[in-house]
Amino acid sequence: MSSISSIHTPVRYLGGALSVLWAILHLYLSVGLLSRLPLVGQFFIADSILALIAAAVLIGGIRIMFLPTVVFYWINYLLLTESRIFPAPVLGHPLPAFNVYVYESLALDAILIIVTTLVYITRK
Repeated sequence: MSSISSIHTPVRYLGGALSVLWAILHLYLSVGLLSRLPLVGQFFIADSILALIAAAVLIGGIRIMFLPTVVFYWINYLLLTESRIFPAPVLGHPLPAFNVYVYESLALDAILIIVTTLVYITRK
């Protein structure tokens, strides 16, 4: 067993756990957003559901879905950074400045991009 393939399973489980954490964070944020920015709150709920599906894909080892999972986390990362600088899609204005939740989301997105890319690269 090569060293690359030996890290595959632990990295998959790590990615699944981080995906669940990402979903929990965004579900928590959606509760507060539903009253002020309902469209953003609903998007967070839908995105959290997709993150839970990504967790199931990673933990379940559904290889054909590893690349879409990488793309999903890239899209989330790019959407988060883009919506802080330029007008957010649909809303037409930039979202509020950086705060602790934005930093946590950026960090989780970056880690998940690395982890899911490793899962994709080391798949059998």
